[in-house]
Amino acid sequence: MILAEDLAGVAEGTPGEVMLHTGMRWVRYRVRFDNGAERGSIHRAKLVKAEEWEDFLAGRAVAEAAAEAAAEAGELAEGSSVDVGEQPSEAGDAAGGDMVVNGATLPAHLLARSAAARERLDG
Repeated sequence: MILAEDLAGVAEGTPGEVMLHTGMRWVRYRVRFDNGAERGSIHRAKLVKAEEWEDFLAGRAVAEAAAEAAAEAGELAEGSSVDVGEQPSEAGDAAGGDMVVNGATLPAHLLARSAAARERLDG
């Protein structure tokens, strides 16, 4: 098995040998890595079989490229993003467009519902 993400004292990509497999529904592994470190309670998602390592890296590169492309597309759309901590403006709500806040899309109908609730509470 090869470690798919950094752990304390063990770098990503370090091969190791599974010493113990525990659990039935919540499966965890105890692994002795080639650098001499031994770690327990490692989730299967953090380990990749040696023969699948190249495919894992290629899949992760594709996913990262897709995420970057989506982020760039979101930045290019006018008025579609809000800075961290900034609340959507009333003008943005009235325009009827969806907004992206911290990477989550807020549909226009929910923004309008929230504005109406604020008006009821304030008024």
